Amino acid sequence: MGKKSNQNAVFADILSSLSKYFIIAVVVMLAAICLSGIRFVKSGNVALILRFGNLVGSTYEEQVHEPGLLLAFPYIIDEVIMVPTGSVIEQKVTTHYTNGYMKDLKTNGYVITGDQNIAVISTTVKYVIKDPVAYALGVSDIKSVVNASVSNAMVETAAGMPVDDILTSGKEAYAKQTVKLAQEKLDIAKAGIKISNIELTKVSMPKEVVGIYNMVNEAVVQSNTTKEKAQNYWDTTIPAAESKANELVAAANTEYAEKTAQANKELSEFWGLVEEFKANKSVVKNRIYNEKISEIISKIGTVKVVQDGDNKIILN
Repeated sequence: MGKKSNQNAVFADILSSLSKYFIIAVVVMLAAICLSGIRFVKSGNVALILRFGNLVGSTYEEQVHEPGLLLAFPYIIDEVIMVPTGSVIEQKVTTHYTNGYMKDLKTNGYVITGDQNIAVISTTVKYVIKDPVAYALGVSDIKSVVNASVSNAMVETAAGMPVDDILTSGKEAYAKQTVKLAQEKLDIAKAGIKISNIELTKVSMPKEVVGIYNMVNEAVVQSNTTKEKAQNYWDTTIPAAESKANELVAAANTEYAEKTAQANKELSEFWGLVEEFKANKSVVKNRIYNEKISEIISKIGTVKVVQDGDNKIILN
């Protein structure tokens, strides 16, 4: 009898201890549930509160909670959704890219260009969240929506451009147009995001035609280089020749003007002298004779008088 009483007492003690621990666990659980509504929104994020699955707040300011301490009801009542509005989100789109040959294009993506060529393109999309409510609640799978919108825009843009532009100098224009079209589609879907940039990470052609395309491209580059050299030669040689020709023409015109003026001057003097000669022949004749003698003597350094019997004149 005494032994049974002891067993009952031990069992009662164990039951009492378990009850205490159970109560403590329940209290701790209830405390954790009550405190689960206290959240801290980090910088670069905003928070939305769903109460029994419905968004709390009737205006944007009431719905979107800025960084800081956030008080909500326990988790069983309220669900807090964090939205990274301050981050740039990157997503790869490889729907239209493959490393393989033409036969692999049946199971992999590609785009058809405006001149009916095939190109394979891989991109990285960068976007930010502009409407956290639409982003968090408007679409169920934002990555699929972004992938579909950008992929569709890539096909549409490629259809209006030649393959040479997409592979070379037109990459920037291709990316900008793709951003524009993709953003229009995302706005229609009310995804709540804005694309900041689309980077073309890989742009090429199927392997069968890469070698031929590179040969053609090299020939085009060489042709353009030759044309550029010829144009540079034209731009430098022709102006130099024209400048030299203009200099020669200007010099000839100057010389022509000077000689013509001198000839006219001498002609005028001649006709004046003729008139004087007609009026007084002897005086004009003597004057001219003396002038010429004086002119000749002025050009002679030293004059020596020749004595009678000498037959040499020495001029210094």
